[in-house]
Amino acid sequence: MMAVDSYKTFALGTECTLLGYGETPSKDAFQIFTLLINEMDSAASRFRSDSELRTTFNGEALREVEVSQILFDALEAAIYGARVTGGHLDPTVEGSLVALGYTADFATTLSSESPRRDQTRIVLPLGYQNIILNRAARTVSVSKGVTLDLGSTGKAFLADRIRKRIETELAEPVLVNLGGDISATTLEQEPFWPINITDDRSLDPSSAGMLTSIAGGGVATSSTLRRAWKNGSERVHHLINPFSGQSARPVFDTVTVFAGSALDANIASSGTIVMGPRGLAWLESTGLPAIARSNEQGTKYFGNFKQPETTQSRR
Repeated sequence: MMAVDSYKTFALGTECTLLGYGETPSKDAFQIFTLLINEMDSAASRFRSDSELRTTFNGEALREVEVSQILFDALEAAIYGARVTGGHLDPTVEGSLVALGYTADFATTLSSESPRRDQTRIVLPLGYQNIILNRAARTVSVSKGVTLDLGSTGKAFLADRIRKRIETELAEPVLVNLGGDISATTLEQEPFWPINITDDRSLDPSSAGMLTSIAGGGVATSSTLRRAWKNGSERVHHLINPFSGQSARPVFDTVTVFAGSALDANIASSGTIVMGPRGLAWLESTGLPAIARSNEQGTKYFGNFKQPETTQSRR
């Protein structure tokens, strides 16, 4: 069996794990891990009043404003996700999320007992087409009224970035798991990276679930169950359909996708949920291995995904 020595921390509103292959990740790898997490939080957090995202994109029209490299790259990843999904993963949904009551980190949102919005208020995003990037100059232009949330792609983008930096600088195989968005070094031989698709949708690797493995690449799970809250009498969640301004209404509540990167896996899993009934055919068309689950609909497999062995809780 491969050892599962790792570093864990809580950041970006979730549990973040750096896993070594057969041994604990080096201190240098852990430093890169924490450095990039802190950089991303400082650059792209919607919940920090001092973040670059909040101070720069405050609803005013901007023309060719220079931003940090990590924020530019994160925006580029978000726009890529929007284009791939036909606009369903849109980084301009911040206003829609605020209208639904998602105004602070998720723990604070859950603990708040106050009414979160006027039930008749729906905010439609302006659309990702109102963001113009200039990679050569590293500048961003936005239309008036555009505010941003990179939650749909941010952690997956960062997981890939951390993994690539460690590989490049240290030649060290690692698996990065940021709240279920996983990016792993490609291994040439077994044992491969163990992945537990938990029944309770938790990040606890000891939970009961389906155990599989990957040689490398990305895995992402998107769900309407974990980041959900009551908004008045309505149950809402964080995956917004930008064409309605409201929480998406998917066929399955949880979708796990395997792809070449965490970003591509996350775009496919989140996009499937946001598209609702159309999402299943779209996911099928990608050919990616995937599994969709809900109590009402059961389990559906996609691509060449084969049902793995079932594990019992080890708690």
